[in-house]
Amino acid sequence: MGRERDLDPRSSAIAQYGYRLRHYRKKNDLSQDALGARFGVTGQMIGHIETAKRGTTLDMSKGFDKLFGLDSYFEELWWHVRREQTPNWFREYAEAESRASSIRLFEPLLVTGLLQIETYAREVLRAGQREDRLDDLVSSRLARQEILEREQPPWLVVLFLEAAVRRVVGGPELMRDQHQRLLDVAKQPNIAIHVIPDRARAYPSGGFTLFSFEDAADVAHVEGVGGHGRMIEQGSHVERLKVLFDLIRSEALPVETSAELIRTAMEGR
Repeated sequence: MGRERDLDPRSSAIAQYGYRLRHYRKKNDLSQDALGARFGVTGQMIGHIETAKRGTTLDMSKGFDKLFGLDSYFEELWWHVRREQTPNWFREYAEAESRASSIRLFEPLLVTGLLQIETYAREVLRAGQREDRLDDLVSSRLARQEILEREQPPWLVVLFLEAAVRRVVGGPELMRDQHQRLLDVAKQPNIAIHVIPDRARAYPSGGFTLFSFEDAADVAHVEGVGGHGRMIEQGSHVERLKVLFDLIRSEALPVETSAELIRTAMEGR
């Protein structure tokens, strides 16, 4: 309860979101559990949103508006939260990601952000961060996953090195949960996860992403250290990365075999 009293809605967009959600929930005489049940989440999750520890999704925000009879209030506030939590250097990437009809991603070192669970994301982002800033970074990363929950989500093809799947981040129990997340999302018809086995030929150690759109030319993003990645729009450079992606994918295991390798890693074999 102390955290509720301390939450200042003027301090940030996410604080305002949480403050107003708590206001409308109580105004409508709903408990956190009751509100969560309407949206398929726990009351604890609603509590995290109300105390600005977690972000939410665009669809859930629209649902709050419909439930409370509001005119796109939470929907519009959600966009402010998302922009506020996205670092300046990452906004161009996040914008492309939110608009893309298909995303092809080569991630050599870690599980990609779109598929991370909260505890994994927290461990990955923890280094050198204050706890309050870490909360913001984790919320921002998880909010990006909203695109996978849309009525028409993008196609997503992800290439992982086997080392990224077997790398232990935060302990065995955390990794079992992360592996289960990968296995669960791999069942979705718009998502293909391929693991590149250790025996495959060597490819660049840096990751990159290809974005395709229904109404614009493809673009790419090449990763860099400390936020120094760059977007690539020049057609010839993007085409070369497309070829490279296809070459890497040719070395990867099929989807079913990749899932079996992930399951093996989850079981510690």
